[in-house]
Amino acid sequence: MQKVKMDKRWSLQGMTALVTGGAGGIGHAIVDELSAFGARIHVCDISETLLSQSLSEWEKKGFQVSGSVCDVTSRPERETLIQTVSSLFDGKLNILVNNVGGLREKPTTEYGSDDFTFHILINLLSIFVSFHFLSYRLMDLEALSSLHLLLGLYHFLVDIPLWSSTKLARNLACEWAKDGIRANAVAPNSIRTPLSQQEAFFSRTPLGRIGEPNEVASLVAFLCLPAASYITGQPICVEVSPINHMLENGLAACMSALVTGGASGIGYAIVEELANFGAKIHVRDISETLLNQSLNEWEKKGFQVKGSVCDVTSRSERETLIQNVSSLFDGKLNILVNNVGVLRGKPTIEYVAEDFAYHSSTNLEAAFHFCQLSHPLLKASGYGSIVFLSSVAGVVSFEYGSIYGVTKGSLNQLARNLACEWAKDGIRANAVAPNVVKTRQSQSYLEDVSFKEELFCRTPLGRAGEPNEVASLVVFLCLPAASYITGQTICVDGGLTVNGFSYQSRA
Repeated sequence: MQKVKMDKRWSLQGMTALVTGGAGGIGHAIVDELSAFGARIHVCDISETLLSQSLSEWEKKGFQVSGSVCDVTSRPERETLIQTVSSLFDGKLNILVNNVGGLREKPTTEYGSDDFTFHILINLLSIFVSFHFLSYRLMDLEALSSLHLLLGLYHFLVDIPLWSSTKLARNLACEWAKDGIRANAVAPNSIRTPLSQQEAFFSRTPLGRIGEPNEVASLVAFLCLPAASYITGQPICVEVSPINHMLENGLAACMSALVTGGASGIGYAIVEELANFGAKIHVRDISETLLNQSLNEWEKKGFQVKGSVCDVTSRSERETLIQNVSSLFDGKLNILVNNVGVLRGKPTIEYVAEDFAYHSSTNLEAAFHFCQLSHPLLKASGYGSIVFLSSVAGVVSFEYGSIYGVTKGSLNQLARNLACEWAKDGIRANAVAPNVVKTRQSQSYLEDVSFKEELFCRTPLGRAGEPNEVASLVVFLCLPAASYITGQTICVDGGLTVNGFSYQSRA
């Protein structure tokens, strides 16, 4: 199959990475994934035997990986490691993956003080005191840096340092954004590694299986890509077939997709991204003029995109649209992107019944009904993925848009419900919640100087998002590489939803 041509947003060529605990399990899979994207990597591990074996494997694959033995519980050894990395990469580092972790599994009442010290030292102190502090000066020198924490879902005592790490990711996302550094946390379910093979998780996991290391690694690698440049401060659960394989072969044998509101803005960017991965797409839009213009552009690019006009507030038109999609894709659909949405910004007391009906019918009822109508098609495909375009307004409070926030928050909950209810049918559901993004719909807000200044002040990355920064996450969630991610609401917001209070003293 012809290799899919991806732009530099989907490449790590020329970038450097440090992966702790990288010689086995999830860490090994992360190194494989980052290497496949072109990164140069240094790996540390406590096992010299395992490290030497892995380095030999990577050398045979042609990967640019070096390594050294390091006990992360030792402060001098951590400092020596960072000195080595600094020398190896000329004083600069793009990616730091804190993967190493320790687990002593016991009932809470049986843990002793040594157990507490063990978990805090390995899972938290080694990350905070040395790796982040020591790596900061290396990452500060790079224009694009990404820092990621690997968390787990274990027993109470282990959760303390792991959820502390989640909080650390949020803090660093805000504090270091000015230095061009992003920070996120990845929280896997039980994964098939020597550390954890807990079959008991199956009954509580909608997908009904244990995760594979490369399903975690694919998300970590995605978060390190320039394509994820507006995602920071996010804890993302992997409750995830490797992404480099998908970059070579596209969306498996031309998967089919329906994108609502796809003729402009974020929807247009999503269609472009899906088409670049080889998907066959049907687009609906309420504007015939915009739709025809976009279809002509996609035809010139050689994309497999068709479209039709549809008013999503009309139940009969929604039914006709899905009938057309079913005919077009032989009764099967792999991807449903509920992107269409509207906003009338007003104080709550000024909203009238018509405003409520307008937001509800467009933002919520249409998405709900499309899911119902698409269910048999998604199930028949054997691999179904639903993505709802939500908003940060559905996560945190935004003034003058309460009804909009209610409808978007409802989409987040709908994603959780469908993720559990339809997992047995091979259908995943997730929500993507953007901050204000540069589109025609948001132009008037961004032209308001006061609004823009306040927004940028509260957004750690200090800017609005770009449509393709949202589209890249939507498309990733549709890839087989994300096959263990479901029921998640992921904010693409430059850190807005994790920001708190910051104050810099005036000297």
